[in-house]
Amino acid sequence: MSLDLDSEKITIACPQCSVDFEETISRLKFEPKLCCPHCKHPLGVNLLELHIVLESVKKSSDDLLKKLVGRPNSEN
Repeated sequence: MSLDLDSEKITIACPQCSVDFEETISRLKFEPKLCCPHCKHPLGVNLLELHIVLESVKKSSDDLLKKLVGRPNSEN
């Protein structure tokens, strides 16, 4: 079972005006260039960094799921 984070939203703080706004991970993956909805300052997403973080989150969630579900006891 793999975690799908594409529909999740993350909060982005505009470096120009400091207004927070949300974008879905899917949009950031496919359209990494965006503008602040408040001041229209152009922003870019580092796709390599985004993919590295997403893979790390997926691995951590898979590891946690394995621990929660547990493995069958081989002694029985």
